[in-house]
Amino acid sequence: MTNAQATADLPSEDTSTMRPAAGPWQIAMRRLLRKRLAVAALVLIAFFYFVGLFAPLLAPSDFRDQNLEETLSGPSWDHPFGTDRLGRDQLSRVIWSARTTTIVTIATVLTGSLILSVGLGMLSGYLGGKVDTVIMRAGEAFGSLPALPMLILINATMRDRVKGWVDNLEGWLSTDQPLFYVIFGVLALIGVAALAAWLLAGSGGRSGAWLALAVTSAGAILALWGVQAVFAMPGASDYFLIFGALSLFFWVGGARVIRSQVLALRETEYVLAARSMGAGTWRIIVSHLLPNVSPIIIVGVSASLGAIAGSEIALTFLGVGVHDPTPSFGALIFDASSQPVIRNHPHLLIAPAIVVGLLIFGFNLLGDALNDVLTPKAR
Repeated sequence: MTNAQATADLPSEDTSTMRPAAGPWQIAMRRLLRKRLAVAALVLIAFFYFVGLFAPLLAPSDFRDQNLEETLSGPSWDHPFGTDRLGRDQLSRVIWSARTTTIVTIATVLTGSLILSVGLGMLSGYLGGKVDTVIMRAGEAFGSLPALPMLILINATMRDRVKGWVDNLEGWLSTDQPLFYVIFGVLALIGVAALAAWLLAGSGGRSGAWLALAVTSAGAILALWGVQAVFAMPGASDYFLIFGALSLFFWVGGARVIRSQVLALRETEYVLAARSMGAGTWRIIVSHLLPNVSPIIIVGVSASLGAIAGSEIALTFLGVGVHDPTPSFGALIFDASSQPVIRNHPHLLIAPAIVVGLLIFGFNLLGDALNDVLTPKAR
């Protein structure tokens, strides 16, 4: 038998049944789904945010509706969590308090943990020099201040001024003003034109810049509608003041960690090769550095969510956060924390305390699981 015949007799591999190798994110997701406590925490957090986002539809009544004939009533079919001292449905106020926590945490994560922390950390680590000095000295200045007293001071002294700014901005961005539709039309026109240019360029000459411009325009439109929706809610000035103050202090730690990683990554071979081929600063940061620090970003964001929610609740409990009539878990716990109320009407404290405890516990479990999954070398 010749070598050619022996080779022909060998069974050939069926390439149609071969599966592509799993990527790092697929492997991380599989590891996460194997952790039952992490999955339970993820379901709990997702349910909390779902309730918060759709509070107007899920709440059985308006959180401002009062019935002075049913004050401080116990749990019943009409009021599963009872009523408070003004006869307001406690279940509705708990649901709307979840909306307050949802808005504050999402806004603080977007501004403080992502835009400021990631953006400033990557710029500081990659550019170095004077940029690094300015950003890190500013971070050290914020980090040297006691966070909670400064948050109390900012919220106590800036409330009236921020309320005036929010009212003026609400007037400019109101749907009753022509400026809102002008901005919306310009963003929509830019997005459609960029998408059309990307589609018409053909598969060979398509540029990612046009697609990025279209996606950015769509994101700006969604952000515009989201800001307008926040303005339309009662207590909008409190939301902006709280997440603005929290964002000032929650970016420092994340920026330092990201900076240290970027300092090591900018000297690697693939970054040096991209730089030698003429890649710009933003292309290197977005295409090469950001994917490599994304696990650290995800772990940091998940770890900060519990601290952000706890800070908002603590500020409201101390009287410098969200004010009535806008509900918050801090206000619910404060109203029910006196000894006579705990002795005679414990249901007013049990419901919000259990929700807050489960939420913070879920954040901690999810943060630990993501740390084990995405940064296994740190264990």
